Amino acid sequence: MKVHNLGCSGGLAEGLFTTSFLLDGRILLDGGTGVGSLSLAQMNQIEAVLLTHAHMDHIAGVAMMLASISEQREKPITLAAPKAVLNAIQSHIFNWEIWPDFSKIPNEQTPILDYLELKPQQTTELNGYSVMPLPLSHTVPSFAYRIEQCDQAFCFFGDTGPTDLVWQVLNQQPVSDLFIELSYSQEFDELAAISKHYTSQTLIEDLAKLEIPAKVHLMHLKPGAEDRIIEEFLARSQSLPHQFDLCQKINTFMV
Repeated sequence: MKVHNLGCSGGLAEGLFTTSFLLDGRILLDGGTGVGSLSLAQMNQIEAVLLTHAHMDHIAGVAMMLASISEQREKPITLAAPKAVLNAIQSHIFNWEIWPDFSKIPNEQTPILDYLELKPQQTTELNGYSVMPLPLSHTVPSFAYRIEQCDQAFCFFGDTGPTDLVWQVLNQQPVSDLFIELSYSQEFDELAAISKHYTSQTLIEDLAKLEIPAKVHLMHLKPGAEDRIIEEFLARSQSLPHQFDLCQKINTFMV
């Protein structure tokens, strides 16, 4: 499986784009502003979008993409997520007030968008991949996705602070790679606790719960603080058995 990083920042700034990864050219993992780096032809190759949660930095690119390809699309794109995420998208975004309802464009019989409800902790087959949503701990319902194909598996995290269930599952069903947020340095621990994001210290404490070594790809760092966050994290994480790297826009990962 090839995972291409379209955007991985925790905010906007020159040259920085928010969370969106492309799996094998066919599946979007979240749909932040990084989607804008795709050509129209690449957008039209996308078959499905997996949304971890409904916060704007993870959905803005999908909304704009649907508007850009609405007249060219021959088959609908499947928007897949657990019920709570889909409800938020349908109620507050694709509602004809904030943005069009693409499940009714060009008409209800042949829309360019359809929805697929995923059940937490249950595996669903999605376009050749086995996908399991795992609940996280964020200010809104947020999920990690364990994704498997041909006995290869990785886990893609939505936003979260300290959490437990995902580590229990991954200890039973191991993965080779994790794509996980690291939003703040430890000096912003109070803000991180309120907004339910990881700091360098809380992520280290959670990764210690993962019993099987993995490659850990760090993302969602706040703009302007990246060097400080990574330096602090690497200094504190030396006792962990995992390998670490920082997601950057040019990165493509084989998992």
